[in-house]
Amino acid sequence: MTPEPAAAAHAPTSPTANGLALPRVLLGVLLPFALAHFVSYLYRNVNTVVYPDLVRDVGLDASGLGLLTGIYMATFALAQLPVGMALDRYGPRRVQLPMLALAALGGLLFAQAESFTGLLVARGLIGLGVSASLMAAIKAASLWLPPDRLPLSTSVLLSVGGLGAVASTAPMQWVVDAVGWRWGFVGIAACAVAVAVLIGTAVPEHPTRPAKTRVRAMARSVAQLYATPLFWRMALCTLFASGAYMAIQGLWLGPWLRDVGHLSRPEAAQVLFWSTLGMVLGSLGWGTLADRLRRHRVRPVTVCGMGLTAFLVCQGLMLLPQTHTTASVLAVAFSVLGTAGALNYAIVAQTMPVHLTGRVSSSFNLLIFLAAFVLQWGLGGVIGLWQPDATTGAYPATAYRAAWLACLALQLPGWALWLGFKPWKRQA
Repeated sequence: MTPEPAAAAHAPTSPTANGLALPRVLLGVLLPFALAHFVSYLYRNVNTVVYPDLVRDVGLDASGLGLLTGIYMATFALAQLPVGMALDRYGPRRVQLPMLALAALGGLLFAQAESFTGLLVARGLIGLGVSASLMAAIKAASLWLPPDRLPLSTSVLLSVGGLGAVASTAPMQWVVDAVGWRWGFVGIAACAVAVAVLIGTAVPEHPTRPAKTRVRAMARSVAQLYATPLFWRMALCTLFASGAYMAIQGLWLGPWLRDVGHLSRPEAAQVLFWSTLGMVLGSLGWGTLADRLRRHRVRPVTVCGMGLTAFLVCQGLMLLPQTHTTASVLAVAFSVLGTAGALNYAIVAQTMPVHLTGRVSSSFNLLIFLAAFVLQWGLGGVIGLWQPDATTGAYPATAYRAAWLACLALQLPGWALWLGFKPWKRQA
């Protein structure tokens, strides 16, 4: 499959051409889908705050905690190809509603589970249920907005989703302190139901009906996509960086702050709050920067790679001995800089025809979430090679340093591959 130029791949239709003004598209179409991504992020990152409760109630070690948190990534990843084909065949609205119902069911089961197996099954069901959230939002944006606004719109969608990560930090800690972690998960499940109701009642169907392509033909197009060298070149640039970002942000950043930065649990929750808020601002900032610099013929891939270069430097600094202050600053910087990799969703989508957007985005997402699952579990395995302190349960800084170093080494080939795009050259 040869990628088509963005200008030729998408119809140059403005949002008002379908009878809806731009504010109506943003508020009535994209915002509800973005709120589904909010729920997804809340589910994804909540373990970084409640993990001490899970360790206490279920007796998890570092490897078990990594597997429990990472199983979300695994089921999320395995659902990506079917979800992508469903989005292209049925549209984002019809796909998102039943998926959010599954996410709510998973949250309720997690709240009631008493064993590691029960928690694992429920967490896997949660990952399956929210697996369409970002892809449905990107698909909706590709249907209702012109292609040159996809980098900015994707960043806006990610920033709204990032507010879910913000909610999973200090606000979630307050909930846990008030009513316990189990009722906290019941509340997240209720949020999933509320967003499903909003999408079902407020979001209109797009006037252009999806093409009724046969499933076999859609699967063949996915296979052709994976055989496209450009797709792999683009994907591998940010694959392990994005996977590392999700794995650490979604679980290990909190333990790192407590064990290496020596912050208390409330202090770590506050730093995580500011770091996830930085993630929201970073998503908006990188998208806005890419949108403005394109007017000066600076390519989005250049902006993306510059951000990831700074992200690698930040991770290198996290290998050094830390104080309360340096650990806090680096946690926030990690969250801001790591969002630069998300620009690659739009960059990859821009290279393909609009009717393939769902399959392209989900195929890319499959790789990222598989990488995140492997890294999240693998980091726990590496950290678990050291014995925790018998009194505090904290792992030594050497354990985190070894895990971070291995993770950083996996990201360097992608950075070298990015240089192959000659980012110093401007668009023609």
